[in-house]
Amino acid sequence: MLSSIKYVATCTFALCFIFAQQDTNATVDPDERAISPTIQIRYDNFSNDDFTPSSAIGIKLRIDENRFTGFDVNSDSKETRIIMGWKWSILGLAVKEVQVGNETQNVNMYSFGVTYELLNGVNTIIEYVLSGDDQTDDFLRLSIGVEF
Repeated sequence: MLSSIKYVATCTFALCFIFAQQDTNATVDPDERAISPTIQIRYDNFSNDDFTPSSAIGIKLRIDENRFTGFDVNSDSKETRIIMGWKWSILGLAVKEVQVGNETQNVNMYSFGVTYELLNGVNTIIEYVLSGDDQTDDFLRLSIGVEF
């Protein structure tokens, strides 16, 4: 009985190992940088008349020619987020500090949008941001960034 359990466990492990292997070429051209610092100017809620710009800094990691990941920090609103992207799309998971009454709370924010490279190293991003705060409505964000 024990030997049959070992046999089944070994076969299951071997099959999982074989099928888990992916033939992806997740490499970046050696002439391009895999890790790049980024600077962005952001316009939150740019569809309204009373929007103000803010700045963000971050790091972008190229996985291959189409995929990237990284993080950025917004200096004005105390927002930190992790970004993921594929080709022209971008997703963000963020935590933001907000004032509710006399106390500071951390709320979750989710964003999804599109990115377009204007010039070599200069891009623009339009995102729809879902706010996890009851006091803040969802909004559109326009970002113009430089990647070094």
